[in-house]
Amino acid sequence: MGVGTAQAANEFATQLNINPKLCFGDEGGTMGDALGLNQGVKTMWNPAAVNAMMSRNDQESLTELGNAYKMAIDNVGIKTIMPVDMKDTLRQGGTFVFRGSKALYEHYDSKVGDNADIDSILAAMKA
Repeated sequence: MGVGTAQAANEFATQLNINPKLCFGDEGGTMGDALGLNQGVKTMWNPAAVNAMMSRNDQESLTELGNAYKMAIDNVGIKTIMPVDMKDTLRQGGTFVFRGSKALYEHYDSKVGDNADIDSILAAMKA
């Protein structure tokens, strides 16, 4: 799930060769609000956040992600990719593992680059 339209989520999934049925656009932030995701200018780009993101990704993966965004924009246009309400771009994400309606794992990103630990996610999925 990400901010933006269903069409943007579909295009992004297509560019990354992910099943589009697994990607959802949260236009207007209804799901983000329901989950209580963090948002605001202070959660966005700052040196610590950028350094954390760079330490988890190599140049190839960052280039692939950037190319996916560019191709999606080229295919459907920037206005389709971007959320209608620009404040939605200030919303952070999170990682959630559910079994049915029971939450097995919750991580709320406090800022850009504050992502869940992959080992914790995998452990929750095996529980």
